[in-house]
Amino acid sequence: MLRKLHIIYIISLLATVLLFTDKSFFAQNITGIAKTNCTADSVYTDRLYKPEELGMNSTTLAKIDSIVNNAIVNRVFPGCQVYVMKNGKAVYDKCFGTYTYESKQPVTANTLYDLASLSKTTGTLFAIMKLYDKGKLKLTDKASAYLTFLRGTDKENITIKDLLFHETGLPGSMFFYKALLEKNNTPSFLQTDTLHTVRLNSTTMKYKAGWTSKYKTIEYQAQVGDSFYMHNKFHEMAMQKIANSKPGPRTYLYSCVNFILLKEVAEAISGMTMDAFLEKEFYGPMKLQNMVYLPLRTHKKEDVAPTMRKDFLRNGKLQGFVHDPDAAFLGGVSGNAGLFANSRDVASMYQMLLNNGELNGKHYLSAETCKLFTTTTSASGRRGLGFDKPTPASQSTSPCCALAPSSTYGHTGYTGTCCWVDPTNNLVYVFLSNRTYPDDAVNKLARMSIRPKIQEVIYKSIEH
Repeated sequence: MLRKLHIIYIISLLATVLLFTDKSFFAQNITGIAKTNCTADSVYTDRLYKPEELGMNSTTLAKIDSIVNNAIVNRVFPGCQVYVMKNGKAVYDKCFGTYTYESKQPVTANTLYDLASLSKTTGTLFAIMKLYDKGKLKLTDKASAYLTFLRGTDKENITIKDLLFHETGLPGSMFFYKALLEKNNTPSFLQTDTLHTVRLNSTTMKYKAGWTSKYKTIEYQAQVGDSFYMHNKFHEMAMQKIANSKPGPRTYLYSCVNFILLKEVAEAISGMTMDAFLEKEFYGPMKLQNMVYLPLRTHKKEDVAPTMRKDFLRNGKLQGFVHDPDAAFLGGVSGNAGLFANSRDVASMYQMLLNNGELNGKHYLSAETCKLFTTTTSASGRRGLGFDKPTPASQSTSPCCALAPSSTYGHTGYTGTCCWVDPTNNLVYVFLSNRTYPDDAVNKLARMSIRPKIQEVIYKSIEH
């Protein structure tokens, strides 16, 4: 009898809790279980705001879902994260799909993506801005003032501003790994040097003796991939290769090499590795636990979306190691690529920028520095100070949709990423995917203009 009364009491207690608990909470969390939704909490607020609260139309904004789902069906990417903020408040926060087409592991809010060139503005540029803010460098400073390997070369007069505007005459990329390859790659069944080789599909990439190792040692510290380490002297060789490169005209040419050099400048001035400097100045105090270089130091491999099924340099699934070859061979912390993050942490960095250097009551940059770097453009109008910009006069090549105002700034990434900030409408838009999986042979993401289409929906949802 007592047992029955105890059961009845528990049932009545549960009924009372259900009756007086906010039903929207349960609906929100049940929805969050679906693979197309991240959990509702945002990095800045304790809830996901209704678009109508911020002058946006939720029905229109929901059209993002169909764009993304159609892209997954057409194998543009296996999964992605989309995050939108208006007036500093999250209005759209969803995760779609899975890590790979073969996997059932769903993308979640904590999934890390390889940002690729979005690392330039989310990592390297913030380091330069902080050093500028501290009075440690000027935009007119010559890079050679900090980088001795550029002195006495035809790169000696390149300035920090030239590097940020991509007006240095440096090549687009260097493909450092090519300097390490033997002229004739030896098939695996003829290979005798078991230490200094990396497999390439059915054959073996043979690197020049002494440069690579399967094991980490005092001489081989930089990890390029699974069981693949680079000799410490590679960095010096790579920098010398930049110094010896043939210069082109000093007009606009987008170049990863420019940001590789900016990272070297940041480290020379700060006396720290760039990842440590950014962690100290931004990521740590901002509590961005899902923004990191070399993610396998702090996260499990399954926390990171893979970028390749079989990377041609590292032979196997690429997961947790940077996709970009130059960044990889430089040890994973590079000025052009190497940063991994989720959409919320990316949004946090750019919302701080939109807030004139402040977030959650703490200042990270001065308003003057934020204004200078986000409003200054090159004479051609093609680039900002490190940031990419819309090109309304040439919409076919613009990285943004036609509705994005000229004040917009941000960047895209080769692996299928972007972040765009619109100070006119007080918007932050983040899209992260692994469109390079299973391989990067065809860029359907660009061909189908998925990122600009999503951005266009965001603008159309704004009720004027």
